[in-house]
Amino acid sequence: MICPVCGRELRIIVTTYEVPFFDKVLLTSISCECGFRHADSIVLGEKEPTRFKIKINEKNLFAKVIRSTSGTIRIPELGVTIEPGPASQAFITNLEGVLERVANIVKTLMRWNEGDEEKIRRCESILRKIEDTIAGREELTLILEDPFGNSLILSDESFREVMSEEDAKNLKTGLSVIELTGLSEEEISRI
Repeated sequence: MICPVCGRELRIIVTTYEVPFFDKVLLTSISCECGFRHADSIVLGEKEPTRFKIKINEKNLFAKVIRSTSGTIRIPELGVTIEPGPASQAFITNLEGVLERVANIVKTLMRWNEGDEEKIRRCESILRKIEDTIAGREELTLILEDPFGNSLILSDESFREVMSEEDAKNLKTGLSVIELTGLSEEEISRI
């Protein structure tokens, strides 16, 4: 397979990972020397749309989080929502790793908004709340929603619920959908 950025040969790794109480997960990792990367996780089997909730505190920072390319992460106390897009990356990390990812994005936003004191103060507030949670002075709520059921928080402290079809339909999936209207089946088959 050829890299879409530089045209070199891609390195592709495909493996399965057994997740206790969940199912087998197919993990794919595609990378190139130029820095291009793409990863995904797909649950091997059909799953219901799910929502996981957990209170993040210093005692459960190492609870596993598996986020597929269709997973949405929300941390309401921070006003943070991470939605999938066409270049969405799947990952396996822990709760602390999710907080570190958010902190890194916020630090980047601070650099981009130098001189805008209001935005800088907001970013500093978010970083303080993350730091206070890791240090055990505060708790944050993490909500992980997946319309395909391919994401998971692996912890006895997490609450899992099956999402309604309507809630699931309102989530972004990261998939690009192309509608072809006004074409015959023969015309569509030639595309």
